[in-house]
Amino acid sequence: MLLTATSQTRVAALLILFATLNALLWSFVRVPGSGGPDEKSHFGVVEQMVFTGRLPEFNPYEPGAFSDGPVRAQVAYELTPNLAAIPVAITLAAIGSDDYEFNVHIARLFMVALYPVTLWYAYLTLRLVFSSISIAPIWGIAAMATVPMFTLVHTYYTNDAPAITASTIATYALIRAHHSAFATSDTVLLGVSLAIVGLHKYTGFLMFPVTGIMLTWHLYRQPAVLIRRAVIIFGIATAIACWWYVRNWMLYGDPFGVSFTQAAVDASGGAPKPPRARGLNPIDFASQTSWLPENFASFWAGYGVHRLKLPGAAYLSFVALIAAAAFGLIFRVARSLWLRRAQDASPVLFVFGLLHIGLWMVSFWSSYTVDVALHGRYVFPTFVAFIAIFISGLSVFSRYVRISSLVAPMTIPIMLAANGAYFVHSIIPDVNR
Repeated sequence: MLLTATSQTRVAALLILFATLNALLWSFVRVPGSGGPDEKSHFGVVEQMVFTGRLPEFNPYEPGAFSDGPVRAQVAYELTPNLAAIPVAITLAAIGSDDYEFNVHIARLFMVALYPVTLWYAYLTLRLVFSSISIAPIWGIAAMATVPMFTLVHTYYTNDAPAITASTIATYALIRAHHSAFATSDTVLLGVSLAIVGLHKYTGFLMFPVTGIMLTWHLYRQPAVLIRRAVIIFGIATAIACWWYVRNWMLYGDPFGVSFTQAAVDASGGAPKPPRARGLNPIDFASQTSWLPENFASFWAGYGVHRLKLPGAAYLSFVALIAAAAFGLIFRVARSLWLRRAQDASPVLFVFGLLHIGLWMVSFWSSYTVDVALHGRYVFPTFVAFIAIFISGLSVFSRYVRISSLVAPMTIPIMLAANGAYFVHSIIPDVNR
């Protein structure tokens, strides 16, 4: 299936429109305050901003605040950078409503509005990566727009959606800089995008070392240019984003807030010990807990242990598809090495692997050492990287099966229908339970 650039963009725009309207529908029907993980707590930070008229400040936890819970807090929401909360609070303050449900729905509109932005920059990224496979960006956007949990995370008030959008924009800026060999204009764009990442949830912070790796790969033979570009990129990011960390340091003596929060948790008393403190090694933690299956399941759909999960057969299908993509990717790399094809030495897939697999590893380590989190959504800031790797692996089979021209386009309406079925069979019953 060959698409012109104009047709490709039109189809992508239609898919993004579908995703946006779909997210708006999901947002409207979900009960305010319980539309997704920790919505009430996240919105409480916005309420504090509206009430005080300034950025939120952290107060010590009540005695025994975590004694009845299964996990510890990793970082207090007030200490986690979330630039996107500022326009939400300003809007609610301007409206001046005391209706909690109305205010939550207004706040959710900001999350819904981020969805088309995320998908558009994901499309631009995939179009750069798969310039010779016209269906690939379309298929990738369709997958991102129909994975249930990715839709859900843009329909309730959370700090995840802004972090996802910021990281997706930064990923596009990085690939664009890669294509231009870090031209000055793209270098500046990358610095600004990293600043936006730095002002949101820490799940996007792998963008910083990965940018350094990509920059070094391009310019290690030109150390002077490398230094200048690094100064521009990280100088811009620091200049724009550092105020939040300076503020944290001045208020709490801890720029990132992690140590300060954990000290506050310990002072409250009764908080559960993390797995490492209980004497489990990482292998025992992985084998003796539900971290792996629950994180995998909640990456696709659902959260907690029971909410909004798919049937087991669906998850098995995802395992099979990922296994096929992994086989294809290994085959592609092995063939490139065997044929010594210099054009396949591009670091893009390597960088995407560092981003996505690296964030899974960071999430695992955080769960092991701090908070047993069973939330696959934590790796969504690298979702576009996952989709690119997935497509790259599956595209190997296109020379043996006509995937590009036949199979891939046929799966798009199936994905759209499956997303609609999920709304009917999972979202609606969960609202009415």
